[in-house]
Amino acid sequence: MPDYVSVLFLLAAVIASTAAFMCYKNRQTRLEHLRGQLHCLEITGALKNLLTQIQQHRGMVSAYLNGDLSFKYKITVLQSDIDRQLDQLSGQFKRSPESLQSFVEIRDAWKQLQPSVLHLTKEASFERHCLLAGTILNLIRDIAEHSQLHQESICPFSFIEILWHLLPDTAEAIGQARAIGTGMAAAGRCRITDRIKLGFLITRIRQAIERVEAGMGNANISMVADNSFQQASAAVHVHITGFISHIEQKLLTVDKPAIDPTTFFDTATGTLNSIFALYDQGEVITNHALQNQLASARRRSNQSIAIVLVSLVFLTVSLVLTHGVA
Repeated sequence: MPDYVSVLFLLAAVIASTAAFMCYKNRQTRLEHLRGQLHCLEITGALKNLLTQIQQHRGMVSAYLNGDLSFKYKITVLQSDIDRQLDQLSGQFKRSPESLQSFVEIRDAWKQLQPSVLHLTKEASFERHCLLAGTILNLIRDIAEHSQLHQESICPFSFIEILWHLLPDTAEAIGQARAIGTGMAAAGRCRITDRIKLGFLITRIRQAIERVEAGMGNANISMVADNSFQQASAAVHVHITGFISHIEQKLLTVDKPAIDPTTFFDTATGTLNSIFALYDQGEVITNHALQNQLASARRRSNQSIAIVLVSLVFLTVSLVLTHGVA
C-alpha cells in the first residue's frame, strides 16, 4: 500500500476514534444528568413528606397550646416520625453536597424547636413552625431548579411551576389556616386577630389555586392532560371550596367556634391530602418520563461503546498497516 494511502487511512481512523469517544462521553454525561434529576426528584419527594409532618405538628401544637390536651400523645408520635424522616434525608443529602448546608439548617432548627415546643407561647410556636416550613419550601424550590427539569421537553416550565412552586405554596397556606383554626376551636373563641389572619389566608389560597388552574389551562402538554392528574386536580378544587366554606361558616361568621378542634383539624388535613395527592401524581408522571429518557440514554450509551470498540479496531489495523509500510 502506498505511503500516502496508509497515512490517510490512519488519519481517518484517528478522526473516527476521536468522534466515537466524544459521542460516548456526551452520552455518559447525559446518563449522569438524568440520574441526578431522578435523585433530585427523590429528595424533593422526601422533603414534601417532611413538610407535611411539620405542618401537622404545627396544627397539633396549636390545639395543645390552646387547651386541647388530647393532642399531646399524637404530638409525641409525630415527633418520632419527623426524626425518622430527617434520618432518611440525611442519607439522601450525602449525594447532594450543594444542598447539604440548607438541610443541616432545617435539621438544627427542628432539634431546637422540638424539646421546647410545648412550653412556647402560641404566637412563638406558630412563627417558628412557619419559619421552618418556609425553609423547607425554599429548599424544595432550589433543588427543583438545580435539577434543570425545566430544560427538558418532557417537563415544561408551566408544569414545574405548578408542581414545585404553586402546590407547595397552596399547601402551606392551608397548613397555616389549619393551625390557626384548630387553635381557635380549641380555645373556644374567635379573636379578631385570628379572623384577620384566616381572611388573609383564604385570599392567598384562592389566588394560588387560581394560578394552578390557569397554569394547567395554558399548558397544552401530555403531563397536565394525564387523566389521573386531571382527576386529582378536580378533587383539589372540591376540597378547597369546601374547606373555605367551612372556615367562613364555622369560624368567621360566628362569635364562638361552631366546630371542635379535632373535626376542624381532620377537615383541613383532608384538604391538604388532596393537594399532596396532586403533587404525588405529578411526581409519578415526571418520574415515569425521566425513567423512559434514562432507558433510551442507556441504549444509546451501549451503542456508543460498541462504536468506540469498532473504531479502536479500525485504528489498530491502521497502525499495523502504517507500520508495515514503514
